Amino acid sequence: MLHVVDLDGAKNGVLTNLEVIKKIVKAINIPMQVGGGIRNKKAVKMLLSIGVSRVILGTVALEEEEELKNILKDFAPQIAIALDTKNGKLMKQGWLENSDKSSILTALKLEGLGVQRFIYTDVVKDGTLTEPNYKEIANLSKNILAPVIASGGISNLNNIKQLRSIGIEGVIIGKALYEGKVDLKEAISVS
Repeated sequence: MLHVVDLDGAKNGVLTNLEVIKKIVKAINIPMQVGGGIRNKKAVKMLLSIGVSRVILGTVALEEEEELKNILKDFAPQIAIALDTKNGKLMKQGWLENSDKSSILTALKLEGLGVQRFIYTDVVKDGTLTEPNYKEIANLSKNILAPVIASGGISNLNNIKQLRSIGIEGVIIGKALYEGKVDLKEAISVS
């Protein structure tokens, strides 16, 4: 699955690059998930209607429980909640604000509302090519029932294998692909 984040949208609080997302969806033959600036059901519905397979929600899940419930009522299987975490606390507004909410307690609450999938990103590790925050990812995974996709700091095949061994559903790889540190075919074969 191709992972796309509208960084402008994440910072502005409004889906900003819809035309680019439409072009990407038309150009590829694999499923795509999109996040960034998606704060209401209308935006979710629009993205799904143009062919996006999964929509990633962050800030709305932390701040607008009724809107999240409304989205989950119709689209729960196509929704993933981003748990963008810094030092154990969730970030929001495009990683610009600390919410002071625990990632595990929040995930448990959201799971109770019907969330079926989470994406955990350690924002301190993201883009560093160091290694994932195994301890936090494992702790989250063992405390919730929903599958977890890990992101942040993944730099080699051993990282992927280790995440797989702790029960992670998938990984998001960015910088390691761009810089040639991970071969995509090999990454898929070990996951």
